[in-house]
Amino acid sequence: MWTPDDLDIRIVKELASPSSFQWDVHISYAHVAAGLHVDEETVRHRLQHMNDVRFLRGWQLMLNPALLGREAAIVELRVGGAESKPDVISRLKLLEGVMLIDDFYGKELAVLTLYENPSTLERQVRLFASLCGGPIPVSWKLVFPPCDLIPTRTDWGIMQALRRDGRGRLSDVARALRLSTRTVKRRMTGLVDGNAFYLDPILDLGNVGGVRCRFWITSEASWKQAVDKTILSGLQRIISTHTAPQEYSLVVAHLSNLSEVQERLLWMRQLRGVREVRSTIEVEHIHVQEWVEGEIEKRLSAFAT
Repeated sequence: MWTPDDLDIRIVKELASPSSFQWDVHISYAHVAAGLHVDEETVRHRLQHMNDVRFLRGWQLMLNPALLGREAAIVELRVGGAESKPDVISRLKLLEGVMLIDDFYGKELAVLTLYENPSTLERQVRLFASLCGGPIPVSWKLVFPPCDLIPTRTDWGIMQALRRDGRGRLSDVARALRLSTRTVKRRMTGLVDGNAFYLDPILDLGNVGGVRCRFWITSEASWKQAVDKTILSGLQRIISTHTAPQEYSLVVAHLSNLSEVQERLLWMRQLRGVREVRSTIEVEHIHVQEWVEGEIEKRLSAFAT
């Protein structure tokens, strides 16, 4: 079974902001190639192969939380029993603010949720805990680039049209909205420059070899920067990172097998300044559509009244 290598993952990461902070859903393959010091044909061929083996199923357009007047947080959950997970996930999908659900082997889940203020986040966390029947969840804030745009009805229509196909053809969007392609391109430029959205890859982990592993690293404050630098330079096939918090760092990587997971885990634990390292294996990265699409519909409807 084919397994993505480091270049495959770096290409996907380069296209998928905010990991790369490109924020341009139509960034050219030539630009990606230049950033990775390879030729454009290599990028195009690699992406085509990832599509052919059905590893890369598409691109989900994700809104900047600030565009909805909200902030973002990851909530770490643990269900009471693994057999109850499917039901818990189904219920989480229906809740306000839920954008993504990461399903891990065993009893663990992680939810990306959007919230209006600390008190609403606290209520969300309590609700998540009641659904899971597990311990009190841990939550931590995600930081996104600023976005002070006031979208027009056309802007919301474009974002609605691209929601499930973030790299879709702008000519198709223009046709669906009964606009000129030139108008759509002009509005897209403003949305991109204003950090309105980013891309998240839709990956089918069951169609390729290897495992997607998430490492949670806690380090001594005086050593954290050095630890992060060592891990990021020594670990290949990194999908995403979150190193801003002072207390911990989060690194997600696609590794060859469970033996490599154990090897990387032991390596990290032996680094000077590291207090603790935990790892989880991801089963599925679930994009939740219902709530955010309802928010877009509300804003489109407001223009009609």
